[in-house]
Amino acid sequence: MTFHTREAMDEIYGIFNQPLKTEGDLAGGSDSGDDSEDDDDDDYTSAGESTGTGRISGTTSEFGDQTGADFTMKTTADEEPDETEVKSVSEWSEFTASKHIPKDDQPDGSDEETENTQDEPLEVHQDPQEDVHEGDHELATPTSPEPGSVALPTRFVPMPPEDCEVPTRPYRDQAQVAQNRLPFMTPIVEKTESSIGAATALSQKDYFAMKTPCRQKGAPTVLEHDGEPWSSPFQDELDRAGESHEKIPQPALLEKKKLKAPLGASKAQPLAKKVVETKETVPKGPIIKDAQCNPVDEAIREVILSQVQPPLSSYDGYYADTSKTSGKSAEIRKFTKAVTKMSKNANDKTATNLMVMPTLRFDTSERTYSVKRELGKGAFAPVYLVESTPVEDEDEERKPAQMGKGEFGLKRNPLEAIKMEDPPSAWEFYIIRQAKRRLGVSRPADSVIHAYEMHLFKDEGFLVEEFRDQGTLLDLVNIARADINGGGVMDEQMAMFFTVELFRTVEALHTKGLIHGDLKADNVLVRLDSLPPEDYWSAQYQRDGRDGWAAKGVALIDFGRGIDMKVFKPEVQFIADWKTSEADCAEMRELRPWTYQADYHGLAGIVHSLLFGKYIETVAERGAALGAGATKTYRIRESLKRYWQTEIWNEVLDLLLNPLMHLEEEEGRKLPVLKGMESVREKMEAWLEGNCEKGVGLKSLIRRMETAVRDKRR
Repeated sequence: MTFHTREAMDEIYGIFNQPLKTEGDLAGGSDSGDDSEDDDDDDYTSAGESTGTGRISGTTSEFGDQTGADFTMKTTADEEPDETEVKSVSEWSEFTASKHIPKDDQPDGSDEETENTQDEPLEVHQDPQEDVHEGDHELATPTSPEPGSVALPTRFVPMPPEDCEVPTRPYRDQAQVAQNRLPFMTPIVEKTESSIGAATALSQKDYFAMKTPCRQKGAPTVLEHDGEPWSSPFQDELDRAGESHEKIPQPALLEKKKLKAPLGASKAQPLAKKVVETKETVPKGPIIKDAQCNPVDEAIREVILSQVQPPLSSYDGYYADTSKTSGKSAEIRKFTKAVTKMSKNANDKTATNLMVMPTLRFDTSERTYSVKRELGKGAFAPVYLVESTPVEDEDEERKPAQMGKGEFGLKRNPLEAIKMEDPPSAWEFYIIRQAKRRLGVSRPADSVIHAYEMHLFKDEGFLVEEFRDQGTLLDLVNIARADINGGGVMDEQMAMFFTVELFRTVEALHTKGLIHGDLKADNVLVRLDSLPPEDYWSAQYQRDGRDGWAAKGVALIDFGRGIDMKVFKPEVQFIADWKTSEADCAEMRELRPWTYQADYHGLAGIVHSLLFGKYIETVAERGAALGAGATKTYRIRESLKRYWQTEIWNEVLDLLLNPLMHLEEEEGRKLPVLKGMESVREKMEAWLEGNCEKGVGLKSLIRRMETAVRDKRR
């Protein structure tokens, strides 16, 4: 670290400006030397110093030092410059006012420098604030003041020599270092450099911005010359890394030579490579990307079940072990046949009652199921009534309470239903669980049957469901047909009540992208739950479910043909490749693409059964334009009774049989017709609220039908 002061610089220049001593000086000295010793102590000069050299003023050069082109020269009339004086080291130190002015420009009689020399010293200053423009006027340096005037200091702009080269190279450049000699000494700003690698320099950028003892306070100084930063061993590398945003590779480590282990020593096992666990990417978008397909195809269903998120194995109550076989179907069928035979021969006293009920025990279930009788029989999936018994566990009281388990789970009744599927499939379990999850806590969710467990084996599957003993809508239709006094049909108030409940449920399912796929009267259970003692069931119908009306409605079952529209493309169209009947929609019968039309036609068939007590038959009608491309519309074959609410029923049936004709108000002019169903449902609810107490009354009709179903079951 170097400190620069004016006194130190004056001393250095005084040493270098001493003239060479002559022989006379070496012998005894000179008078000038004696006179110089008597000068003021503050002006430090060496013996024999010439008065023509002058003293360097403390100004700052362009390189930051305290030497420059400003000089103060003192001359006296009594002293004459020594002709034998040796020239100074620096040419700038001998600069005079008249020396560098051409002789042609000098005034007459000014050939000699000392003619007009006054007693007062001539001071030459450079004013950096004064602007000097070339061409405005010619520069002239007077050597003596005008007569009668006061001598003033003369100012001028020094002109550099012709051979002067302005340094433009960096200070540390080798070619420039040789020229950095006195008196142009520039204070050196120390900059600490490091020999660490470039990778460390990139990762620890703050290391090179830290303050060193010679730096000034504040932000780190960036050395520049002519607007360009000085060179740095790391600057190029840092700039290149900053532009490309690439990491500088670490230097490769040399592998150590393997040393042979001595005899008898255990060999060191090499470290196993760390296995990086890669998370499976969940595919976004639809699972099935076909534009047209059969939604009930088993191959398509298997693909959906294998890729659905969250996976089916995470569902509560789902247990699958396809490596094992159950083998219970033969035993169960044999028992149910014997029970059916015994019920027919109830008066036969020779019939034996010693048959043992088959019991289903699943390793993954906390209940046992004893088969009592057969509830219904389909083509591939018979349904059995079972008695559900919890397995006693001694440690049950010690286990902590869990949500969805025990008292915090669903309240299950002693009697439940088991659907035995052959071949086994978990599709219906998946659709029911999706319906419950998407509908949440709502009235439509109460209108979907519960699916408690699914046990899947190699040969068969067992779906444990909720059981309701109040019959189906088909049972109500048959009871109404047997009532001769009622005309063989259901009362219009009750028919409209169940239609409203169906509309609300199907509308909510379609909003969530779910299609039942097999709506008919025998797949709709009657849901007439009993009310708690503190609740009261009002005779006035309430569309929002108040006053006990929320406990009365329907419950959908048999989702074996259910469709989840969210796993397909939004513009998908389905094709039916099975044998169709009048129970199927017109698009299926005519091999045209369809989606939500399957539920609309099924709903129209249920409404037709409630009103007329028989299955629906439709008639196709063409529009104004005839031909193969003409638009078809459909209507029922029967005519509505004139004392019914014909305007409402016509709107209901027309919407369900011709949904494509009611897309004007729908979002995107596409199915489903949610706004149309909501509009029709609200009209039926308004009519029920105003006419529920006419005649016998809606409440009395429902109670009468409930009693009739219970008596029939006995």
